[in-house]
Amino acid sequence: MAQAKNKNELKGQASRGQALKGATLQGRALTGKARVRAEIVEMTEILHRAGAVSAAELEKTTLRMLGRAALPKVEPLTPGEIVRVREAAGVSQAVMAGFLNVGVTTVSLWERGERRPTGTALKLLHVVKTKGLAALR
Repeated sequence: MAQAKNKNELKGQASRGQALKGATLQGRALTGKARVRAEIVEMTEILHRAGAVSAAELEKTTLRMLGRAALPKVEPLTPGEIVRVREAAGVSQAVMAGFLNVGVTTVSLWERGERRPTGTALKLLHVVKTKGLAALR
């Protein structure tokens, strides 16, 4: 009986137009694969509310279905910005390198513009820039 009620609930929700008509991501209309992903996520959330999908399955499905396009973009930092981040934190290149788990030479090369931080190091620099070095402790 509960299963029949859940099916009726799903039909009712879908018929009321809750399937992402005109869906947007950060103010842009979704098209193509992005719209399909968003619709799958929405349907999985409806199934979760109906009890057909567990919270763990919902989380796994959501992360899998969003794709890379939904992840926040990390903007590159200029050498001057990297120096300002370190100086605002009040630490030496050696201490900053220790917090970022990179070599002192690497931090020096970033600050001179001979190399650019990427991946985790770039993300951590942004964290230090916005929240301070205490966020990495």
